[in-house]
Amino acid sequence: MPRILVSNIDNESMMADERALTAAFCHASAITAGRMAWFAEPGDIVVLPRDLSPQMKVHIARTMRYEPGSVTYLTPDWGSGHPRPIRAHELLHTGLAERLTRLIGEPGDWTLYPYCYERSTHQFAERLGLNGERVVRPFVKQGGAELLNDKRVFRSVAAGRGVSIAEGAVCATQWQLEECITALIDRTGAVIIKQDRHSGGFGNLIVSRTEATGALGAPEVLVARDESQIRDQSRIAWARLAYMESAPLIVEVYYPISAVVTAEFKVDAETNGVTFLNCGEVRQAPILNGIVMPSAVAPYQLGSFIANATDLARLCCDLGYDGLVNIDGIVTAEGRVIINEFNGRIGACSHMHHVLERLTGPRYGDERVVLSHSRKVAASIDQVFGMLDERKLAFRQSDARGVIVTGEDASVSGHLEYLTVAPSREEAMGLEAEFENMLGPDVARSDAGVEHLARILSHLPPVRHADGERAPRDGQRHGAANKP
Repeated sequence: MPRILVSNIDNESMMADERALTAAFCHASAITAGRMAWFAEPGDIVVLPRDLSPQMKVHIARTMRYEPGSVTYLTPDWGSGHPRPIRAHELLHTGLAERLTRLIGEPGDWTLYPYCYERSTHQFAERLGLNGERVVRPFVKQGGAELLNDKRVFRSVAAGRGVSIAEGAVCATQWQLEECITALIDRTGAVIIKQDRHSGGFGNLIVSRTEATGALGAPEVLVARDESQIRDQSRIAWARLAYMESAPLIVEVYYPISAVVTAEFKVDAETNGVTFLNCGEVRQAPILNGIVMPSAVAPYQLGSFIANATDLARLCCDLGYDGLVNIDGIVTAEGRVIINEFNGRIGACSHMHHVLERLTGPRYGDERVVLSHSRKVAASIDQVFGMLDERKLAFRQSDARGVIVTGEDASVSGHLEYLTVAPSREEAMGLEAEFENMLGPDVARSDAGVEHLARILSHLPPVRHADGERAPRDGQRHGAANKP
């Protein structure tokens, strides 16, 4: 049965603060949304906020072993405006449904496969008359996936399940925020403040006693050496993060860490089944900048993380959720495993898993190491593909080794995203370094991470210390060496 794949990344349930929807953010978000194309099969329609280049469409088709041109791509009509994330308005009020109706013919033959199945996608499916949506579980129809992308809900659910979470609290007012920071900051010397609905580490701020605390997990650091500065920085954090001046914020102890870990599960509510798909380590610089799969975390620590993550995935299944669940956590410098959040949607590792399983088989995690990374380049996409072929670095099916370009915006921002696959971690790292040396210096790299290329918080003024000094951006872990 053919599918309509909708890349509604950064929808309202993922990113509720509309102040962040700057032109720069929307452009970067559209590039990330292009990952959805890797899930397409011949006959499918892929709805993206921004079309892929012809070269990228051919590359995806040939890599995934189907005929170029057998997948249809569709983007909303933005008129004279710039592409935006596909949210409720874009799905329901831009003529997108009418255009798709003309394309699909008999709607009973089609199903919907969104990046995140939130309520507007269900309305969209009903408007198209898709029969396949009749089997969508009641929990999902009523916005259940949205709950599973909310950090406030996560803390309550995880605590009730007995899962290990960071010490912290949800703060509904600026006064509560100040009280929580005061109560928690001296546990480790720093706290992290999070918006309830955001992703990739954007929407976070760190408040630290000293400048030495790194910014991994957040774009910037606020320094509060004494109680008066806590009051000042609480005011700044509330103004920046509490969108609509009322959205509660989450405050958690900021732990020295040795690793950031992630795992993905497939939840099938109809069969009451939870299937483990993959696990890896998150690369941060200082926020999400790629993933290494599988994880090299010590066996008992990894086992503890997977056990906790599986318990949460089982809970999601018990609620009636159906689809992918991505669960993130940390290993502290002392060896404690803490779960940070769950996300009921496609994640940063999902396309990696899909590509590797298709190209190398279901046991790729036992036999291969795959790295994802991104950077800016000065070369055109044709030059990148040419260099890969000339240096014989492109992925080869014969030995399941090489580089796969998974996303690009070479003609505008210079963004390039890629996977590196090899039999061992050492060889994969070496192959990635060889490819990046071939590309030359990273041009005009954002100093706040490259998962979305530019700060989602670009609508905010630069963070400064309470005494007027600019906050550090050294990218070092709090109490631990920065991993690549």
